[in-house]
Amino acid sequence: MNKLVLIFSLLNFVASEIVDWKNFPIVHNISRQCSDDIKTWKKSLEIFELVGAQCILAQNCTSSQQAVLKDNLYAVQQLDAFAKFPSPGIIEMTVINSGSPMECERINGIKYDTNYCYLDIYPKTNKNISSLIFYRSAVCMPKSCDSEDLIQIYNTFHPHFLEAKHVFCAKRDIPKDFAFWAFTVFLVIWVTISICSTIFDFIRDNYYNLNSANEKSRLNQIILAFSFWTNAGTILSVKEHKPGHIKSLDCIRALSMSWVVSGHSAIYTVIGEAFLPIELVSHNIWNHIITNAVIAVDSFFLISGIVLSYMFFKQKPKSRMMKNPLTWIMFYVHRYLRLTPPIMIFIGFFTVYFGYIQGPFAASVGNFNAYEVKQCQEGWWRNLIYINNFSKSDFLSCYGITWYLAADTQLYLIAPIFIFALYYSFKLGFLLIAAACFTSIVLTYLAYYSIPNMAADIMIIDASGEFARNYQLPWIRCTPYFVGILAGYIIGVLSRRSTKPKLHLILIIVFWIIAFGIGWACMLSNYTYDKYNNWTWFDRGTYYNFSRFLWSIAVSWVIIANHFGWGGPINNFMSHPIWQPFGRLSYCAYIVHWVVLFYYVNLGERPLILFSIFSKPSVFSFIAAFFWSCLFEMSTAKLEKILIESIMNRAKPIADENKT
Repeated sequence: MNKLVLIFSLLNFVASEIVDWKNFPIVHNISRQCSDDIKTWKKSLEIFELVGAQCILAQNCTSSQQAVLKDNLYAVQQLDAFAKFPSPGIIEMTVINSGSPMECERINGIKYDTNYCYLDIYPKTNKNISSLIFYRSAVCMPKSCDSEDLIQIYNTFHPHFLEAKHVFCAKRDIPKDFAFWAFTVFLVIWVTISICSTIFDFIRDNYYNLNSANEKSRLNQIILAFSFWTNAGTILSVKEHKPGHIKSLDCIRALSMSWVVSGHSAIYTVIGEAFLPIELVSHNIWNHIITNAVIAVDSFFLISGIVLSYMFFKQKPKSRMMKNPLTWIMFYVHRYLRLTPPIMIFIGFFTVYFGYIQGPFAASVGNFNAYEVKQCQEGWWRNLIYINNFSKSDFLSCYGITWYLAADTQLYLIAPIFIFALYYSFKLGFLLIAAACFTSIVLTYLAYYSIPNMAADIMIIDASGEFARNYQLPWIRCTPYFVGILAGYIIGVLSRRSTKPKLHLILIIVFWIIAFGIGWACMLSNYTYDKYNNWTWFDRGTYYNFSRFLWSIAVSWVIIANHFGWGGPINNFMSHPIWQPFGRLSYCAYIVHWVVLFYYVNLGERPLILFSIFSKPSVFSFIAAFFWSCLFEMSTAKLEKILIESIMNRAKPIADENKT
């Protein structure tokens, strides 16, 4: 086998004229070690060519010649790991030309350490062109050559019409700073406590038949809050909901979360090897089901508004409770303590470890994870107080996908205004919600009028970044939330009635048809825009406004109809208990999925090749969410519950004393 490899490599090397290695320059403005390693590589290529030529002329290789060829084979493999030009699919406008990272890694450490890197190559002839057009090509070079060395080498080798400006390598040295060790110690302590708590809980449950749910001791409750055994059982439990529970929400959460993951994973194909297949994605109308995954986020805004309003109105709150300051203090405290620990612990995890996800794919997309980590190192505190959505774009904020949590929290802050209005007068509440939605629609139109080139959706590149900035703003995204508050009020009030509300079958069918029609229109109506990009600012503003507003109305009907038994087989499907675990995991799935996707795509050795925009994984995000929820979300939620109960129990005697 070794002899066959040598013969094949020899023939391939002689026939190949990929890189003119004989004229490979000696560059003086590079590090000493880099220069020495390149000389070693070039010398090995010369030896391999000389001995190989002797073998070919003699039509046979002696054992000593075979040994020499084998000893210098690494140099040929290193050269072979370079990107080839022209590459397959050149007519498809290949913009990332990959080599063989596995071959580059295979020779690592034989003579020196190697590194697989991508060079951004620009034309030198025109400054305007060079700032816009670039070609990313792979090389396998000694690891001792840093980015500046590789740029110097390339620009010396190609001095005329091309120049390298940036280098992104698969291996990057990341110093382990104080934050790394501090968070690692914290994580080890937390996991150790969880393991001990799990063992303690398992022994109690299986040998002493002590159910942690019935535990009265505060100390034991705190210890058992970390139990993976109980937390996993709670998450995975499937049981009949309590009367009055809005059953279909778990299904909507699960499907919306899978839709979000599919949409985000499609981004990684958009930055794939070839430009033309990506350009043609919008030409297939059915691809808009995935590319319009952004409206799945509006489903989450809608659900947030529904749950908040429904919890208040399913049992009519007393006026004394509504006027009690403690009610609203706990309203905000509960929200903050419920959401913040899981996301902030994960941001710590992201900041410390995300940079270590390295590989050919990360290098092919410019190692943007290093940039994201830098943003978190500098601006993590913005996430702590939920103002991280007020930035120019996703890439200027820490862990960009958390803009949703910030916008949702900001809407939560003003939600009591609408709750109070609905409580005292439905007409007043309805008019206030209508006014808020109208204001949001007007502000969106003004944004498109003042920024005429702003895109209508994510498929059209918006170099200004204005689309991303407006996409995150609460006064732009608020209409589904306000629709949710109104829908939650309707469900809550109607649920309090002794008799179930009835609707004529014909009306039910008509409303379902309208809802499905609206849903498909929201997903597919931007087809002509993405294909031809010929909409006016008013057209784009209208789509941006009403695709979200009408979508929330359509989904509201689905939720209301299922809750009151007007859904038939759709209700049977969406209200099935099997959706419960996925619904519980949706928050943590949203938190972890961006990192899970990035890790998943880095398991390959090259940029993604677009085959089908529908072939996107989401199951891995739910698996990771399961472990994160068991370790952190459930634990902190139980600790928060213990804390709130302690505060309320202490406040109750004082209230009773004041009442007396």
